[in-house]
Amino acid sequence: PQEQGSGKRRSRARGRSAKERSTRIDEGASLTEKKRELGLNGNLKGRHLSAALRAELLKAIEETTSNGMSFEKACRILELNPRAVYRWKSGVAKANSHGGGGGKNRIFPVEEKRVVALAKKLPKLSCRRIAYSLERNSIAFIGKTKVAEILLKHGLNHEFIREKKKDTVLPGELLVHEPWALNLLWGMDWTYLRIANAFWFLLVIVDWYSRKIVAWGLFPQITKFEVVATLTDAIAAENIDKLPSGAMKPRIVADHGSATTAAYTRENIEIQGLELWLSGVGRATGNARTERTIGALKREEVYLQEMYPDEKDGRTKLGNSIWDYNFRRPNAGNGGFAPCSVHILGRKYLYERRKTARQTTQERRRNFWDQKSPC
Repeated sequence: PQEQGSGKRRSRARGRSAKERSTRIDEGASLTEKKRELGLNGNLKGRHLSAALRAELLKAIEETTSNGMSFEKACRILELNPRAVYRWKSGVAKANSHGGGGGKNRIFPVEEKRVVALAKKLPKLSCRRIAYSLERNSIAFIGKTKVAEILLKHGLNHEFIREKKKDTVLPGELLVHEPWALNLLWGMDWTYLRIANAFWFLLVIVDWYSRKIVAWGLFPQITKFEVVATLTDAIAAENIDKLPSGAMKPRIVADHGSATTAAYTRENIEIQGLELWLSGVGRATGNARTERTIGALKREEVYLQEMYPDEKDGRTKLGNSIWDYNFRRPNAGNGGFAPCSVHILGRKYLYERRKTARQTTQERRRNFWDQKSPC
């Protein structure tokens, strides 16, 4: 009799669990149907929903949770962020928090004037470069999006031309490994330009950590001698030859050109303690970071010149452009910092300094607007 009683209890438990499962399935289907009725589809995380939609979703969630479904599962079915739903329930989301804390983080009028003044003085600068120039000189700490809004407001914005989207090509295996410090990976590549009706070649060596051009050369031809000479300049400029024994030295990423694969080049690289890595044949993404640097130099300097009149003029203009790239031009891969800043100070220090400066500015703005409108 005791065994029969335990069997009946197990049978009743199985019946209840099956009933609960069917109830949960029905509740999940009702949540999905409710989502469709409200005209919502896809992932709702991060999307702005009106107060009426939020109220309807909260009501549906409360009904399902009262029937035994967990709150997290209901949010997962509706594709909502549970933390956002908690804010809806607490009423915090109903407050006017748009604009940096209820408008308490609005920029100062003088900051807007500084943006407009710099845009009028240098009208060719983009919003990103204006924002970085003001930040670098500690004049104003404003993001590029806000700068773009100010330029649009004053009619100083540039015409936006949407280019055809390029095909995505997956990078080679070397790009999977991100360098964590300077002078661990160098990329080497060259491009051609015209000087006095003749083709010349610009050879650059880029540090992949900071995107800095550590050495460059302008030559009428590219052979093993020019490659070794430029590499030697980079080694001397970065004091690689003075590193202690056993220290990590740069790996050089280059293509399969004859000047790179020559025995003379390989021997000199090995003698100086470096390592050569040749990217895949026909795969430019294997040296993508260097290609990107050369592309920037082409668009901002080489393509603007139909032809350089002589070697001196070419060296002067290219040198100025490379100096601007290293010291002034904001680099998206560096979080907006110029390559030399990252090369000298490191990303972590710059990010922390920017964070502190923006927090201090935010507090000053809040105090200023609190005093302007104490009520």
